[in-house]
Amino acid sequence: MADRAIIVITHGEFGIELIKSAEMIMGPQKDARGLGLRPGESVDDLRAEAGKTVEELQAEGKEIIICCDVLGGSPSNVALFLAAKYDLRIFTGVNMPLLIELFQGYQDDEDTQELLNRAETTGSDGVKLLAKDFLKK
Repeated sequence: MADRAIIVITHGEFGIELIKSAEMIMGPQKDARGLGLRPGESVDDLRAEAGKTVEELQAEGKEIIICCDVLGGSPSNVALFLAAKYDLRIFTGVNMPLLIELFQGYQDDEDTQELLNRAETTGSDGVKLLAKDFLKK
């Protein structure tokens, strides 16, 4: 079985709450961590917290997937900073379908790249504009 962990890094409590919401559907996820950049905290604080979390998980032999909210935002910049030092996989634009797809496969023996590709597709496909015409289909 692949030994992976997921870290969700976002502005505010979004990532922490997204994990909780996904766990309502998927059940508890032992290797999922949520980190947030809160008002009054600096990017350096988030970078230190994220770095500590990555080090702890890598010390346990985990392969790490990081999900961030916005490309170019402070959380994704922290993830990219850490990727210069650690072997990480990074998603931006995290949403519930993407996270659930990762939760479904991150404890399996599946090839990591296949899991990441499927999660990216699922996350993208999960965004739809629902208009009245949608109900007629």
